[in-house]
Amino acid sequence: MRKRNDHRPHMRLAGILGEAWRDLLTGTSHACTLAIGLACLIVLLAGADWLTVTGIQKQTDEYVASGGSTWILEYPNHIDGAACDRLASLNGVEAAGAVRQSENKLVFAALPSTSVPLYEITPGAAGVFMRSTIGTQWKNGELQETGVMPSDHEGVLLSSEAAAPFRAQSGQSLALQDGRSLHVAGVFDWPDDGRKSGFSYAALTPVPAEANAAFSQCWVRAWPQTKNLESLLRLAGDGTAGATTAERPQIYKLNTAKGSALDSAVLFKSRLTAYAPWIALAAAAMLGLIATRMRKLEMASALHCGVPKTALLTQIMLETVAWSIVGVLLAGPLLAWVWLDDNAVEAAALTNTLLRIPVAAVLGVLLGTFLAVLFTQENHLLRYFKNR
Repeated sequence: MRKRNDHRPHMRLAGILGEAWRDLLTGTSHACTLAIGLACLIVLLAGADWLTVTGIQKQTDEYVASGGSTWILEYPNHIDGAACDRLASLNGVEAAGAVRQSENKLVFAALPSTSVPLYEITPGAAGVFMRSTIGTQWKNGELQETGVMPSDHEGVLLSSEAAAPFRAQSGQSLALQDGRSLHVAGVFDWPDDGRKSGFSYAALTPVPAEANAAFSQCWVRAWPQTKNLESLLRLAGDGTAGATTAERPQIYKLNTAKGSALDSAVLFKSRLTAYAPWIALAAAAMLGLIATRMRKLEMASALHCGVPKTALLTQIMLETVAWSIVGVLLAGPLLAWVWLDDNAVEAAALTNTLLRIPVAAVLGVLLGTFLAVLFTQENHLLRYFKNR
């Protein structure tokens, strides 16, 4: 008895690619419609997440710019200036310095009837005041180049209100009533937004941090908030205890108008749009499943004609990959806008977050397509034909 050879149906890769190409060209796969639908899904979810994240960024910037992340240790005549400046070495601390009010006042030759209160500050405090209205949108090493920081550490920092009558800018010199010349090292803003008063019309002159006379306040600007910062602030004291309640150290924030505390990391993690990638995965899977199931009669007919299911699955998956890539490219301008609209660090972080949505969408489409082909059976051809 002669043994009969088992001839299994097979299909070459060239034939599979050709069939997929023809389906894309003729519109059998509805690639254009599906690509646009996928792009709309990605733009909708990524756009919602982008708006939510930028809202958190804006809230954080406003909080930091208002002085919500600036702490003040007030301990009259008991602050060690050098110890206060050293707090800038802590992780998260952007600037730190000591402040005390001088008995002297500045009287300009052009305005002899008006005097400007004078404060003495350590070199580190200049960074706190020059960043007084700056949020988190700044880069290390670029503050001096953009004019945020004074060009030198000699001379006086003037508040914008004190500099306005003279239109003074960094690098200029102003004549004083006593004949001296005052060098302006920088101009800082001090808006009336609820922050500690007394510096909207003032001049700040730098003095050595190791001065013999103690300071009255230690200012620390930190973001993100450093743990145990209140306890660390006490290290700036000279170690002597006040005899009365009025002499005891007090720690408070520069401005609480935007809230006494803000945890942007918690806001970011708890945002509703954090589930956008999972929504994209589920919605795209439904899109791929429904779009492919609409072709169940075509697929069952191919199976009936002897096309192997693996070849059919490869063909349909290739078509799906093609139009899903087009859908991602159509949504690409949104990601490009995010990248160009922010600085490099924030753009990279935000783009990395938003990229999860198109990746999840493509995976969902492929999963839905795979299941749709898998559930298509040749023996259901007659039922598919009747229900077409």
